[in-house]
Amino acid sequence: RVCVTRGRDGAALLCTNWNDFFESAGYKSIFLEHAGYSSIFESKNNDADTVGAGDAFLAALVNSLLVENEAPSRALERACALGGYVASRRGATPEHEDAPDDLKRVFSP
Repeated sequence: RVCVTRGRDGAALLCTNWNDFFESAGYKSIFLEHAGYSSIFESKNNDADTVGAGDAFLAALVNSLLVENEAPSRALERACALGGYVASRRGATPEHEDAPDDLKRVFSP
């Protein structure tokens, strides 16, 4: 798997033979892009920073792909959502209680 982050413009993910269903369907690889959530989580003030956004993105991606065994499209969506949220808040570990409904929707089952 290879992932390229694009900051406020989302990310791209290339997966090769990521599960048995994928292989049985005859696919050799899948390339996905996500435009990101910069417009949803745009900061209303200048206090926001990007510290921790990449770490949050990667944590969500790795958890979704390797721990939860989710589809790459879902993993990329979650990673972009969390990275975008963290980038829109001050500090590397913002409180999630105040997270917008759009973020909560992406992480609900």
